[in-house]
Amino acid sequence: MSVSVSCPAKVNLFLRIFAREESGHHQIETFFLAVGLWDRVTVRRGGPGVAVNVGTAPWSAPGLGDLAREVGEPGDSTVARAAEVFFDATGREPSVSIELAKAIPAGTGLGGGSSDAAGTLVALNKLYGRPLGRGALVEIGGWIGADVAFFCAGAPAALAWGRGDRSMPCSPPPPAPAVLVVPRQRFATADAYREASAVLDLPAGSARLPVECASGDWRALWELADWVGNDFERTAFRRSPALAVFRSALVEAGAAVARLTGSGSALYGVFATDEAARRAVRRIGAMEGVVAALLVSTLDAMPKPEKGAERGPIG
Repeated sequence: MSVSVSCPAKVNLFLRIFAREESGHHQIETFFLAVGLWDRVTVRRGGPGVAVNVGTAPWSAPGLGDLAREVGEPGDSTVARAAEVFFDATGREPSVSIELAKAIPAGTGLGGGSSDAAGTLVALNKLYGRPLGRGALVEIGGWIGADVAFFCAGAPAALAWGRGDRSMPCSPPPPAPAVLVVPRQRFATADAYREASAVLDLPAGSARLPVECASGDWRALWELADWVGNDFERTAFRRSPALAVFRSALVEAGAAVARLTGSGSALYGVFATDEAARRAVRRIGAMEGVVAALLVSTLDAMPKPEKGAERGPIG
């Protein structure tokens, strides 16, 4: 028997850093929103231990190249780490093979590695008869990485704080067209945090985010995104001025909100109409330094694991 899970990317409608811990970790406030760019994890019983195989998904955008190479050694991937954590937590004897099909580029702030880890936990949990409840999945997901907890929670939208591992699911706004801009540059998350915190006045007080941002209302979310912003943009745009140009191009194309996502390097714009989003894809996709401009949709539901699924991504 096999179980497959589609693993969506995410964007951050805003992201604020307000403290740096002595451990080197940072305290943040952010709003996660899942979008329809998908990796896919398939787990199967059989074989000793955990075997991981990574390939570039057939549905990957051509301009992104061989995304499997970005993962590095399969045994060191977030998928392998998630499997290790699952078997440790459940006491089951490892005996699975895992296939990961990549369409989300690494080093972009789109959360592909975190989503893959969460998808692995969800798929293994179903394959082994659901020994873990949702709360336990969220908890052990947080052991792997802060964003993993969001993807494990099963909600497409969430307010998050702490290191990003504490979250409150929110009513998702209605699906809307979004354009993801993937630049040539890629950023390491640790480097981005170090550079951003060096220029911020930390610690800072909480933004005391209004409850309206959890209502699923796009207008409230757009206003909040403009108010809070993304604290990584200051240093990211300094390091790579082209990113600021791409963000301006999204705004000029009619994006209601346009931001860097996560610690970068990808940007996104949310649009009111498919036509405006398609125009933005054509215009920005032709700009120097852009390897792909992708038309996706924001999500109002997360995918469910499927038994015996061998096809492409949901959505």
